[in-house]
Amino acid sequence: MKKLLQSLCCILLISTTTYAQRYQATVSPGQSIQAAIEAAPEHSAKPYIIFIKNGIYNQKVIIDKPNIVLLGENRDSTRIINAETAASRKIKEYKGQPVNMGVIVLQKGADDCLISGLTVYNNYGTTVEQTTVHQMAIYGQATRTIVINCNVWADGNDALSLWAPDGGMYYHADLYLRCPGVDFLCPRGWCYATRCTFYGDGRALIWHDGRGNPDKKLVITDSHFDSKRPVTLGRYHHDSQFFLLNCTMTSKIIDHPIGYAYSDQVLDSIPWGNRVYMYNVKRDGGDFAWMENNLEKAKGSPKASEINAKWTFGGAWDPEAKIQALWSVLAYKKGQFVNYKTKE
Repeated sequence: MKKLLQSLCCILLISTTTYAQRYQATVSPGQSIQAAIEAAPEHSAKPYIIFIKNGIYNQKVIIDKPNIVLLGENRDSTRIINAETAASRKIKEYKGQPVNMGVIVLQKGADDCLISGLTVYNNYGTTVEQTTVHQMAIYGQATRTIVINCNVWADGNDALSLWAPDGGMYYHADLYLRCPGVDFLCPRGWCYATRCTFYGDGRALIWHDGRGNPDKKLVITDSHFDSKRPVTLGRYHHDSQFFLLNCTMTSKIIDHPIGYAYSDQVLDSIPWGNRVYMYNVKRDGGDFAWMENNLEKAKGSPKASEINAKWTFGGAWDPEAKIQALWSVLAYKKGQFVNYKTKE
């Protein structure tokens, strides 16, 4: 009996030690995610993993340190929810720096952060005021940001807005983006998104800002687009570059190619012209002429097989290598179909 108790204690000790080694901090319902971030090193040289247990967290989360990993226990059951707009936000400054709206906000310098396994929802439009004014779920001014295996929802425009001042690099995979507003994936800089589901409600789904460097681009592969009502696929206000490969769309996507947002005003002269490239894009009910394969018109005439994350970032960043290095804690089933018509 004594040996049995000793063995059980040993197993418990090993299990507890292993758990502690997997995560640098753990947050349970009722606790503050912000407090866990504040306890992290100011400049960690390696990923600082904060594990967030299943539950609803009505909190605003501000990340102002590099190498922070927010890891939810289950993307559908670990929910960070906050209702705010630019005008209604209560936190406008953090440690002397301005803070934008957003459920999760990545400040300048919060580079190399990763978010996974969460539902992030800005529900201002359904809980405070019926409006689709800008309601960011995730907003960022950092670079090399990874958002994977998440539900990113907003009741208004610009749900996932990563806007590093000089154009950052962003990687997304296995996201369910739901937004009745416009431009709900709207990166500024370089962005690669794969295996994502987009569900809108009558307004343009994607947007890109590529000012300052003709190489900046938004690349979306192996993803699906749908909407409650007929919708335009995408638009832009400034220089931009879109690549869509192996994507599918329902008949709700209307015959309106990705183009300049306005017909009555010009915000940007668009010196590099309209740059929208597609390969193997299919639409229920028939494809439109602007969906034809045209990669040969892009700079360098890339082949579809060459277009991946490393290509998107010109070899300057390999986000999939970082994900692979952390896969023992991040592991999830990739490419799971999202039943977006019934999921709430």
